[in-house]
Amino acid sequence: MNHSGFLNSKMSETIYHLLQKLFFSGKNRGRGIRFASVLLLVAILPGNVQGAAPFQTKISSTTEEYSRQTRITNPHLLSPNGQAQSDRDRDGLSDDLEYYLATTYAPVLIFDEDEQENVSQTLIPLYQVSPLRHYSGQDGAMLVFTFLYDNDNGADLDQEWSIFNMFDDACSLIMDPFDQMTGTHCGDTESIYFFIGQWDNWQTTHLNSIYWKRHYDPIYETSAEVVAYRDFSGGTNYTHPVIYVSEDKHGMYPSHDECEDYETHVIQDETYIPCTPKMEDCSGGVQLQITNLPPQWNVGESISESTMNTTALEGTHYQGYNPWENIEFAGRTDYEKLCTALGGGLGGKWCGSPFAGEGHPCSGSNWWGKVNQGSCMNYNMDRFGSDYRMIEMSGPDPDFCRQACEEDPACVSFSYVRPGFQVANARCYLKNSAPPSYFNECCVSGLRDDCLDSGN
Repeated sequence: MNHSGFLNSKMSETIYHLLQKLFFSGKNRGRGIRFASVLLLVAILPGNVQGAAPFQTKISSTTEEYSRQTRITNPHLLSPNGQAQSDRDRDGLSDDLEYYLATTYAPVLIFDEDEQENVSQTLIPLYQVSPLRHYSGQDGAMLVFTFLYDNDNGADLDQEWSIFNMFDDACSLIMDPFDQMTGTHCGDTESIYFFIGQWDNWQTTHLNSIYWKRHYDPIYETSAEVVAYRDFSGGTNYTHPVIYVSEDKHGMYPSHDECEDYETHVIQDETYIPCTPKMEDCSGGVQLQITNLPPQWNVGESISESTMNTTALEGTHYQGYNPWENIEFAGRTDYEKLCTALGGGLGGKWCGSPFAGEGHPCSGSNWWGKVNQGSCMNYNMDRFGSDYRMIEMSGPDPDFCRQACEEDPACVSFSYVRPGFQVANARCYLKNSAPPSYFNECCVSGLRDDCLDSGN
């Protein structure tokens, strides 16, 4: 990846942003000013670079919305015996089920009318579907979307004047041009987390809650009822949440009003200027449906090298980035550009990532990768491979399998397979190593050392 060199000069880029803010947006849309601005822009800026569309989105043709989503039944997703047909990331959810959940609950993104990036050409949505038991006790999966943009073009700090907020508004007007010069960066990664509840072995699913992360704010959870829903198919499946994306900063909000009313103390904390300006502008622009999610953009799970899709971005205009690495993201790699600031790392976005912080929605003990971690009997967990002995069992007794492993010095780990998953009776597999564990309702597994340490 080459992020050096000049696409446009930094001065031209800065002047472009300032002129667009001053002359093209909000209250400054006069015809004379706009005409003069166009002449000046044509004089100083070379042509824009055009890239191939990622062809996974389309401009929304419907605005019909419902305040409540449709509960979906999925009778065709699993084989008759309930086992996954193909599971490349070994998390217990079939590839078909993960794709179905991602496309069923993919959002509609509504952008601002003054959004500077051609998002229909540059936006790429990476995604992950990871099993999780919600702290409420509901079983399901966390559906993670991380949207990639080429640039963050700075906050819209000079939105409006109010007699009730004159100090902050005046502060915003003064600070806005400086933000256009210092608050922008190459590359932008924005994530949103949907908890999908499931019933009857994934025969019925429902979006239960949404986790929001924007700017410097901590992640927080809301009910799924805070957003409206649309149907992509022309039927009655209103399952696609409507998300408002702020102008140029790409923060995500459940409504237009919440976006426009957003305030932050970060500017005050960073600049020591005692004001809290509104910095977001939303809606009135392009509306994108995420209508096609190639399986390539599923990043997988962190169980092993083979289950992490490190090449998810190959063949795109963000080629060269590994979504599991926490290196700085600078946007498109198919042309050279000058970057004075970068857009943060991708690696910490995903469930199971070692770079994810404690506030991550999957950092709790109910995420499948941490269920019963360190305990002897890991229920609904399997370990694949390294079998040196298989025991046909006469009854459903996982403790028998545990005891067999404890009594054999060659045993490092074990997996007990419940009756009906492989054959009619239960089976016990003793293993001479400790393969990574993954969620699978078929099994109970464990490590011999954990069992001996726990006194079982």
